[in-house]
Amino acid sequence: MSAEREREILRRLVAQSLAVPLQYLAVHDATVVAQGADGTLDLRLDSAEIPGLSGVPVWLGLPGIRVEVAKGARVKVGFSEGDPGKPFAGLWETDAAMIRIVLGGGTKAVARVDDATDSGTLVLRTVTEPAALCTIEWKPPGSAVAIVLGALGVQVSGPSIVEFPIRGIITSGLASLLG
Repeated sequence: MSAEREREILRRLVAQSLAVPLQYLAVHDATVVAQGADGTLDLRLDSAEIPGLSGVPVWLGLPGIRVEVAKGARVKVGFSEGDPGKPFAGLWETDAAMIRIVLGGGTKAVARVDDATDSGTLVLRTVTEPAALCTIEWKPPGSAVAIVLGALGVQVSGPSIVEFPIRGIITSGLASLLG
């Protein structure tokens, strides 16, 4: 008996002893065809044994994290407990597969160490009518309203406005989250 024939007999014996088809106990290569609004993936598997899948959840192993995946990205597909009705996707081949990673349903971009900050503008405003007065205002970024922080009891010689941008650099962050 040939080695090939022996392998085929052994494969059939193992397959007959399993409660689920053997191909659903393996991890398969697939290509992302599309991603649904709910985050699930439509996939085209490389294996001819398994047809294309749609609505496949992404398992990242981190709660509260969701990803937007590029069309054409390569991914691994497995089946929980070998159940053909419980497919999952994960294990991306390259960083280029990820379009966006969302933490905890967030809607704002995350700033990192060495990123610039803009905290608005401080405005020193002097007026001569009805009395010589100097006020300090803060204009938050993107706001049309200035907040008067206080008035200075100083003598001024004429009306003027001096603006000081408040800029900075982020110098520290959560060490367990890197980007």
